[in-house]
Amino acid sequence: MSLYIGLMSGTSMDAIDAVLCDIKPDEVQFINAHAVSIPDELKSRLEHACRPDLSVTDYQNLAREYAALCAEVTLQLLENTQISPEAITAVASHGQTLWHAPPKQRNDIGYSIQLNDADWLSARVGIPVIFDFRARDLALGGQGAPLVPAFHQFIFADTAQTPIAVLNLGGIANISYLDTQNGTAIGFDTGPANTLLDQWIERHQGQRFDDHGQWAQQGKVNIELLNRLLNDAFFSISPPKSSGREHFNLAWLDSFIDEHYRPQDVQRTLVELTAKSVANSFQWLPKCPDKLIICGGGAFNSFLLERIAQCLPDQVTVADSAEYGVDPQHVEAMAFAWLGWCFDNKKPANLPAVTGASQLAVLGKRVNA
Repeated sequence: MSLYIGLMSGTSMDAIDAVLCDIKPDEVQFINAHAVSIPDELKSRLEHACRPDLSVTDYQNLAREYAALCAEVTLQLLENTQISPEAITAVASHGQTLWHAPPKQRNDIGYSIQLNDADWLSARVGIPVIFDFRARDLALGGQGAPLVPAFHQFIFADTAQTPIAVLNLGGIANISYLDTQNGTAIGFDTGPANTLLDQWIERHQGQRFDDHGQWAQQGKVNIELLNRLLNDAFFSISPPKSSGREHFNLAWLDSFIDEHYRPQDVQRTLVELTAKSVANSFQWLPKCPDKLIICGGGAFNSFLLERIAQCLPDQVTVADSAEYGVDPQHVEAMAFAWLGWCFDNKKPANLPAVTGASQLAVLGKRVNA
């Protein structure tokens, strides 16, 4: 067996997901998963850290505290599965993205900051840690994101004989287009998904997320606001493109909002923003896919899925990844477990057609236990 643990905490900063997989050259077999919620106090500090004025000391202390939570979820997963650390080849830890600044034009070199303390995590769990997956792609002129389309191609490409798309609804939404006939795989970020929905309901309702979009359904779409949001330059940029919380945040949203707007109407409008931006992204796909497979935390927001389906062409069948044997909540952490395996096996795992990098590259760095 070749056992890898993937660790992922997304833009919404709600939890750290850990997934244990047995990975072979032609298969990723899910074994078990565990998640821990990010405590409110740590979440607040992580949100505060998504600004360029964080001190070095605060950064290091925060990285250590984040790594401690990563160690907790890893060790609990092993205990639940009754597997010893010695049996694990490596932990692949994405880290918590604090700032994502991809190149704005060709020949620029961007950067992306993922909070992590791989040495401390490795020492705590007694397992090698693979990390820093975005840096090499960025050094080659790529966006450094999204990285999951290569994994989507690996696990979903054989599910149909016609082109399909995979939509990951994390904090930011990203789409992968897979053509099984010619091996084409492209992908890019489409815009905000859970991050604005979660931040807005937390501000006004004190809840971490809008369960099945129930609060959004109490509001009405503000067409004027929706059009102003969709007029943001990001949505008109052609791929490759990626974004994050440094762009789509409450300060960005507040700049469009008048004080007389009802909060539930804003929440409803944010659902429509995600649905419309996903549908609009189809203009950059080589052709309209027959299937859209949805994964990520947003796959559990039934109202959001309903609105996405209604905004798409009638020919597109929409289903979550569970119908294809993969829990929507596990896909991204599984992707990083697989990226860890790719690093150890010297397999290039970026897709230049996705990120815009000048060449294929092996992604990540490794620290031994």
